[in-house]
Amino acid sequence: PRRPIHERQLDSDMVRLQRAAAVSHRRGQILEAVRNTVAILMAGAGLIVSFVGRGHPYLAALGVAWFGLSYFFLRRLMSKTTKQGAVLQEQFDTALFHLPWRHTVAGDPVPDHDVIRLARAMPVGSTRDRRITDGWYDPTTDMHFPYDVLICQEQNLAWDARLRRTYATLVAAAAATWVVVGLLVGFVTKSAVPAILLGFYAPSLAALQLAAEIWTAQRKVAEEREHLGKVLTSELRKGTPGPIGQTTQGRLETLARDLQDGVFRTRTDAARVPEWYYRLHRRTDEQDFMETSEGHRLRLTK
Repeated sequence: PRRPIHERQLDSDMVRLQRAAAVSHRRGQILEAVRNTVAILMAGAGLIVSFVGRGHPYLAALGVAWFGLSYFFLRRLMSKTTKQGAVLQEQFDTALFHLPWRHTVAGDPVPDHDVIRLARAMPVGSTRDRRITDGWYDPTTDMHFPYDVLICQEQNLAWDARLRRTYATLVAAAAATWVVVGLLVGFVTKSAVPAILLGFYAPSLAALQLAAEIWTAQRKVAEEREHLGKVLTSELRKGTPGPIGQTTQGRLETLARDLQDGVFRTRTDAARVPEWYYRLHRRTDEQDFMETSEGHRLRLTK
């Protein structure tokens, strides 16, 4: 066994990459928060206007204009930030897991001077920084390569898939509820169909489009990660303690590299889980996956 992953992840160069990736990821979250907040405010204004009965055309025009800005400009900017964060995380994982870099999949790594600049923007001792310095991957003591890598990849895939699927369900439920609210508002105010469309649904256009975008993207990423996770878990369950034969090790190294391609591919999707939702589920999810990882480790090192 090599030096354990959970120790090497706290080396200075590894921490620097994690800080840079976290800063890039945070900027993407801010952009998404702006899109979501303004879209929700526009939808709320549509609800007020529907009861007041004035300002329909102006609010409808403003709603359509924001939809265009959000979808065609902010969404593209978010995708660019997401790609940078995914590449930084790929640099961290491939270095930590001793996997070769694939230019055909991830392109060129982020230059060192940009990594240093981004990492410097992370406040040392902040909540996010403590999450990094506490260590992300669970202990892999005494595990042979690449079973230690597969366990860490399983943690990546399963944790994120669960969060994305439950968040997608929450967003879909909220969007469906809002559509029903619009019908009820029209019934209560006895408004004509054009007035409901202009006063309520036009200002809600950006919010409903975001909900559809989030639901589709999150489910797509969750499904791909779940598929990769099943392949990985099946391989871990077939593993046995002790040294690994040369043929088996070569096959597992190839599998680990292919799985990492899948992890990177899903990380480049601009759809994100908000920080508040991550924190809400972090404690229980962390405990679940820590016990799963420890179960694999104990079985493969006994």
